[in-house]
Amino acid sequence: MEIVNAPHLPVREAWLARHHEEALMPELPVVDAHHHLWDRQSGRYLAPELSQDIEQSGHRILSTVYVQCRSMLRRHGPEAFRPVGEVEFAGGCAAMFESGHYGEAAGCEAIVGGASLLAGDDLLPVVELMLARSGGRLRGMRNPLAWHPDPRVSSSPVTPPAGLAASAAFQRGAACLARNGLSLDVWVYHTQLDEIAGLARAQPDLLVIVDHCGGPIGTGPYAGKQDAVFQAWKKAIIALAALPNVRIKISGFGMTVMGYPFAQHDTPPDSLTLSRAWQPLFETLVEAFGVQRCMFASNFPVDKGMFSYGVFWNACKRLAEQASAAEQAHLFWRTAASTYRLSSLENMDEYEIKSA
Repeated sequence: MEIVNAPHLPVREAWLARHHEEALMPELPVVDAHHHLWDRQSGRYLAPELSQDIEQSGHRILSTVYVQCRSMLRRHGPEAFRPVGEVEFAGGCAAMFESGHYGEAAGCEAIVGGASLLAGDDLLPVVELMLARSGGRLRGMRNPLAWHPDPRVSSSPVTPPAGLAASAAFQRGAACLARNGLSLDVWVYHTQLDEIAGLARAQPDLLVIVDHCGGPIGTGPYAGKQDAVFQAWKKAIIALAALPNVRIKISGFGMTVMGYPFAQHDTPPDSLTLSRAWQPLFETLVEAFGVQRCMFASNFPVDKGMFSYGVFWNACKRLAEQASAAEQAHLFWRTAASTYRLSSLENMDEYEIKSA
């Protein structure tokens, strides 16, 4: 088993079981636009665990997007091709969901791989192999980009060098993705959003998807400075949203780097508490990007250390309760479906009619 040193909160099933909520708006279609699957020394979260979370939540999860997390990298062969193993693994998990044995959701319908864009012009053979091995599910790539000079700001197993997205090699790799109809997911902190804006500006044909609200930091040197962080983050978000090839995921609230304290409490947070805490970020993102470029996503099992799957989606529904039905559709499934080209939702209007 691969040893992965990830700074994530441990999942405490007994603690999570202390609070349960019935699903709000249970007929609302949902796409989980960002989750992981892994088998690590810290725990296992594979198709059965995701399926159980979906089933027990009571929410109508129709499809999910698997995102790079260094799972099942190839042990042998050239370094550049090691991430092909993760795409093969995710494709196998998708086949498990397609069997119907793990519920109705089209799990891992889209896959975001982890081929290194630093390969530059040599990225194409890796992309071609991933496309072939993904069963037609590959939609983009994600590389580790989250960097901060203070070691207390940590959120990923791998810390990249500073300024990676601005490097010439990375830019050539990004251009290769665009030429092949693939998108780029990025997880960065709010202190790096200007760099991502520069990348999106330099690659206008590349669809850039910013993960986890653009990473407003709440730990280390930013602990206790919520207002200052919010203003700096908001300014960078507004500038980023001016670029039409950028979309954003409303997710990642359960990561310790965000600074929310709920995992320290005796009982898990309820959805009302979460929605109130997340409201300023949500309102800013929707105002800046519009619902057509925003999508909710669970970031499980990373965020499972702070709240359950069902409570998370209830919190999202509370955040969007004042939105129109059309706006809710974008936030919960339509933006994700268009971004990741989810074929299972091509007849979604039929679902909506049945739900009315």
